[in-house]
Amino acid sequence: MTDMILQASSLTHRFGATRALDRTSLNIVEGTSTAIMGASGSGKTTLLHMLAGILTPDEGTIQYGGRDITQMSDRDRSRLRREEFGFVFQQGLLIPELTAIENVALALMLTGTPRAKALGPAAQWLASLGLAGMEDRRIGQLSGGQAQRVAIARAQITGARVIFADEPTGALDSETSREVMDALIGSTVANGRTLVLVTHDPNVAARCTRTVLMQDGRIMPGAAAASEVTGREITQTGPNPIVPGPAAAPGAAAHPSPPSATAPAPASAHVNAQANTATGVER
Repeated sequence: MTDMILQASSLTHRFGATRALDRTSLNIVEGTSTAIMGASGSGKTTLLHMLAGILTPDEGTIQYGGRDITQMSDRDRSRLRREEFGFVFQQGLLIPELTAIENVALALMLTGTPRAKALGPAAQWLASLGLAGMEDRRIGQLSGGQAQRVAIARAQITGARVIFADEPTGALDSETSREVMDALIGSTVANGRTLVLVTHDPNVAARCTRTVLMQDGRIMPGAAAASEVTGREITQTGPNPIVPGPAAAPGAAAHPSPPSATAPAPASAHVNAQANTATGVER
């Protein structure tokens, strides 16, 4: 029996006169990866932000863990994003004044972990993602791919159940994109966590368990729509073709009480004074 971790039903959302989502429904199975594709303006990022609790729909419901996210207060949704969701965005949205290890450790610190205890797990996550020796570099001293791996570490250090990624490879070349997807899938689905990402890249989508294609605020039905983009059926639920990266959740090894896949997740995206509100950039 498959376990649905997110169930979105009949979502409708408007930006002024524009209907960004039009009665869209989508179920996300726990422990899988789902790629959302579509042209600019098709509603894919709006859908991602709805599932993540960043935006609330005008109509429809989103069930997560037996709770309707759409009925939560802003404060409760902020707590949910802080404690159970992780985020990776196209430009990483890291804090340039902080070092790599500080960016990652800050996510733990925002959940109440003292700085001294947060640095160890942060260093282990960075090492697991190939960034050992770069802990003290500021973000401007890292390549685009290295910065995205810092963002991946930050999103997962305390065991987020669901990772949301918005164009995580959009600013990277093809080789670096493959490396980042290795790290992203290897540290999420390979460890039983759930990944939902938006992408324009069919090569990125092909790495996911399932691909859905959006057009005009709706998910296109049937396999034909998906095969135009990915060459796969839209309902494919087989294993990921490649699942490299860390074999176990490194954040757990260094933390005093090893977090499981259901442990609190890091604050996402803006992890400074804005961490409790948007946890991302709306667009």
